Amino acid sequence: MLPILLSIGPVHLYSLSFFLVLGWCVFSLVFWKALRKEAVEEERIFDLMFWATLVAFVAARIGFILLHPELFSDSILKMFALWVVPGLAVYPGLIAGVLTAVILGKGKGLRAAQVADALAFALPGSLAIGAIGALLGGSVVGIETKLLWAVGVVGYSGLRHPVGGYEAVVLLLLLLFIGVLEMRSKRKDWPLGLLGIWFFLLYSASHFLLEFLVEHQLYWGLSANQWMLIIIFSQAVGAFYVGGGGREGVKKLYDRIRPRAS
Repeated sequence: MLPILLSIGPVHLYSLSFFLVLGWCVFSLVFWKALRKEAVEEERIFDLMFWATLVAFVAARIGFILLHPELFSDSILKMFALWVVPGLAVYPGLIAGVLTAVILGKGKGLRAAQVADALAFALPGSLAIGAIGALLGGSVVGIETKLLWAVGVVGYSGLRHPVGGYEAVVLLLLLLFIGVLEMRSKRKDWPLGLLGIWFFLLYSASHFLLEFLVEHQLYWGLSANQWMLIIIFSQAVGAFYVGGGGREGVKKLYDRIRPRAS
């Protein structure tokens, strides 16, 4: 762990804060570039980024408060004081930010598929940077393990899975996979939005599995994060069925099976 990157007298630069800001900068740059390739005006792109960021931040803070009410039981003012009780919940912020970008994009004449494809390139790298910050800051605590690459976490006994590192590796592999899919999509003339659907399918499935290595409270056998990842996965499956060619694939499969069954 390295919770403090740099100290100058009483001023401290915290790892998590630094990597979150760096991740947001990477997201903004890649998201802007992806939509500019689609000839979207910069003004509309900046509006999407601003409101999506604002809503994601508020939702992430509210999600953290709902998941950790014991931290705010003595004073409601702590909910607004991030410097006193820091904490953001990634998945509520991600869901709210994506929905804001899609809905606001439609209002500005953008197709949801365009926004989804842009997010497929912008999210993996930025989330990977945030995961590194979480690893250094110790904000994600893995379960105990005896693996050689296990790490210690302040306030917890034993050595733990470096879940933040796992997430960063998975996200970088996803980014590479999306890049390969983009080259194939150009050759096969895939419909818009399919890259975004593939990203959210693989992201939610992979992080659902990684959550089994995180130490947290369970709700009906799963963590709160896993329930939110199920929501993301189900929405991606629905989008694939409706607009990603899934409906046609099911129809072809049904047409093949029906003669044999009859």
